[in-house]
Amino acid sequence: MMLLHHPGTGDVEAYLAMENAVADGKIRSIGLSNWYIEELEEFLPQVNITPAMVQNEIHPYYQENDVIPYIQSHGIVVQGWYPLGGRGHTAELLGDKVISEIAAAHGKSSAQIILRWNLQKGVVVIPGSSNPDHIKENTELFDFELTVEEMERINSLDRGEKHDWY
Repeated sequence: MMLLHHPGTGDVEAYLAMENAVADGKIRSIGLSNWYIEELEEFLPQVNITPAMVQNEIHPYYQENDVIPYIQSHGIVVQGWYPLGGRGHTAELLGDKVISEIAAAHGKSSAQIILRWNLQKGVVVIPGSSNPDHIKENTELFDFELTVEEMERINSLDRGEKHDWY
């Protein structure tokens, strides 16, 4: 998977070069990172291969609730980066009262609740960690499900608070 990182000048030309690399068998999949509705509406009609994935910052404080369904409506996978809030913001998000209450009700960690929330929204998450215990915990998301009410409670946390500049 090769991603065109964020909108800028020369995007169509760069993406078409990536399409050529797919045709030549040099890479298997291409996608985008940090692209939103306005940019996608202009960009998609100019390319031949629909991006396999769009990777955007998504977490309970920055939810992109309009962007996710738009991307998915084009048959494109949405991947959330910074699913646990990102550098300098993880502790606040993991300590959020709503998330902590839901975690306690399920006997899970706050991180597991956030990751499960993403999965139930159809967002692929690949949280980073070098801690073997956290890595294992991050895979244990499939033995529970959040209720509609719990999903709504987490959805209500959206602050439109982006934690990186892209």
